[in-house]
Formats: sequence, C-alpha cells, structure tokens
Amino acid sequence: MSIGMIIVGLLLLFFHLITIYVLFNSFRKLIVCTVKTCGRVVSVTSEEKRHEDSKTGKTTYYTEYTVQYEYEYNGQRYLDKMYYNDHCIYSNGDSFDIKINPRKPEDVFMRKDIKTIVILILFLGLLGFFDLMYIGILY
Repeated sequence: MSIGMIIVGLLLLFFHLITIYVLFNSFRKLIVCTVKTCGRVVSVTSEEKRHEDSKTGKTTYYTEYTVQYEYEYNGQRYLDKMYYNDHCIYSNGDSFDIKINPRKPEDVFMRKDIKTIVILILFLGLLGFFDLMYIGILY
C-alpha cells in the first residue's frame, strides 16, 4: 500500500467523521427541540461580498444577509441569527415557527434544518460510494 492510498483513506475517514458528527447533532436537535414557539425577525442586514478564484482570477459578487430574530420562552427573551446568501426570504417583523429545547432554550430547530439533514444523508451516501471505490482499488 502506497503513502498516497493511506492519505486518501485518512481523508475519507476525516470526511466521514465530520459528516457523522454534524448529522448526529442535527438529529439530536430534531429530537430534543420539542417546544413550538414563534420567532420574530428583528432586523435584516445585507453585505456585498467579493470572491476571487485563485486559479482563474475570476471575481464573483454575492450578497450575504444576516437575519436577527427573537423568541420568548418562560418569560425570557432570546436573540439569534441566521445567514443567507444571494436571497433572503425574511423581512423585518416577519414571524415564523421554531422549535426549542426546553432544557436549553438557546438550542433551536427550524424547518430549514431538515434540508441540512437531507444533504448530509446524501453526502454520506456519496462517501460510501467513494469507500467502495477505495476498497476496490485496495483489493
């Protein structure tokens, strides 16, 4: 086995561990965030960002939106932020449903987090395909 194959194997392991960690944390939030409450957008700010590709030198521009929202649980007010690139679906004063962890109200699960879970599951499947290719090359 060459050093290159060892490095590829370690990279696959690294990506598996990171993906499983984030997926586990997302599922944990899905399970423990059981109290439904209403979030309200406090402010939406936008910032023009510039990205220059180091290989091609091509410059692209995009807008990053920061949405600050608040919610209340047991008489305590909480503030949090979420970020969007190029398109923001929220405006000041908008309301939306969230679920919070009653033991740790800062822990929030939103409907958009389901998209993250689906993407991670698909990515894990892709990693499994690369695992099969790696094993096929080894043997």
